[in-house]
Amino acid sequence: MVNDFQLIIDDEKYFTLSNESVSTNRGFYSSDKGKTPPQVKFKRNQKYQRKVLVRIAISTNGISSPFFPEQQQAINEVTYLNQCIIRRTSNSITRYLDQNNVQFVTRDFNSQNCPQARPIETLWSILNNMVYDEGWEVENIHQLKQRIMEKIEEFDVKVVQSIFSGIRKQLRKIDDHGPYSACSS
Repeated sequence: MVNDFQLIIDDEKYFTLSNESVSTNRGFYSSDKGKTPPQVKFKRNQKYQRKVLVRIAISTNGISSPFFPEQQQAINEVTYLNQCIIRRTSNSITRYLDQNNVQFVTRDFNSQNCPQARPIETLWSILNNMVYDEGWEVENIHQLKQRIMEKIEEFDVKVVQSIFSGIRKQLRKIDDHGPYSACSS
């Protein structure tokens, strides 16, 4: 891998109105359930929570503006592999990238289950914690989008650069010896 180009990684993530994966939003603990208000004990959860899909790109220059695509349902594995990835690598897109001398990883070599090659997953984790800090919840999708944009703007470029600091070495290891070689330092 040559160092005369800039790496850009893009990805998408769902954010819900109230994040149940954050421990402060998950439930309650009480030594006396009799003193716990009913609205806490019997809080109703929607089976399919409303959510927003956020798409960003990152590089050593920072984070792109978020893109919030319109959608009807969650994307599952089959939909992703049969529709989304094909669109992303369609002839018109690859032709445009080739015409503009943009190097990209082809679909055959773009492993989606290799976190060692995807520092953007670390960024998603940090952003998720920032968005839902202190049990933050929201009433509607517009407020959620605003909150996500605010937190992205608060992100320090140095954090993004540190996330990217070892990626070239990791990618070289993966290319030379396979994905499991990147698991050990």
